[in-house]
Amino acid sequence: VVLLASETTAEQPLLNKFKNGDNSPLSAQEEPQPPDPDVPNYILLIALYTLQGIPMGLSASIPFLIQQKIKNLAEMAGNTAARSMAEETVKMAAASTAAASQPAATAAQLYNAQAIFALCSWPFSLKLLWAPIVDAIYFKKFGRRKSWLVPVQTLAGLLMVGGGKWVDAQIDGATDIASFDVKGLTLFFFGLYFLMATQDIAVDGWALTMLSKVNRSRGPLCNSIGQNIGYFLSYVGFLALNDAETSEKFWRPLLGMKSRPGSAEGI
Repeated sequence: VVLLASETTAEQPLLNKFKNGDNSPLSAQEEPQPPDPDVPNYILLIALYTLQGIPMGLSASIPFLIQQKIKNLAEMAGNTAARSMAEETVKMAAASTAAASQPAATAAQLYNAQAIFALCSWPFSLKLLWAPIVDAIYFKKFGRRKSWLVPVQTLAGLLMVGGGKWVDAQIDGATDIASFDVKGLTLFFFGLYFLMATQDIAVDGWALTMLSKVNRSRGPLCNSIGQNIGYFLSYVGFLALNDAETSEKFWRPLLGMKSRPGSAEGI
């Protein structure tokens, strides 16, 4: 009797629900969850990290341009030596010796240039040194993170716009290896990396206060997504647009543009 009474008592709430027309006892658990309130914050963080990845991708494409430039300069030097050898047959032995040592000298200069330019990424490894300064010094009226983000983005934009012609002149305008300023290029991109490392400190700190406590673990995910998007656009995209053969075979037919504009073949 006791068992029957307990079973009847346990089943009574379910019977009442069915009598009231509720055929789904688990409907309360199947209600749609409210939208994540941090979605706008995710978008903002990804946008900031994307802006951060663009200069990094550009700096990663420079070694390929350096390699191409040094090879072109070495070919020009070799052609000049060949012409001088043809004009001065008396110095044939000396010219042939110089031509034989040309590939080794080119490889050494190429490795030297690549090693020097690799120093430009050091600020990301050393940002721990000035991270306390970014966290401690700010304008209260302007905001703890915006006090650093706005000036850093402004300086980075001015540096890229103002130094773009100079970088182009160094890569395309150098007439010989001696005039190719690899150290200047390294300092230019070192400055960009320093600004982006400072922005990374500020955005990482902002993510901790911007996101709710439950979603703070998604901050690094926004970092990874945003930086990879910016890196891809400025690295792969820049190299694809900068290469003449790629533009001729893919981009011009895709966009319906004329082949080799300005040349006799295109005209």
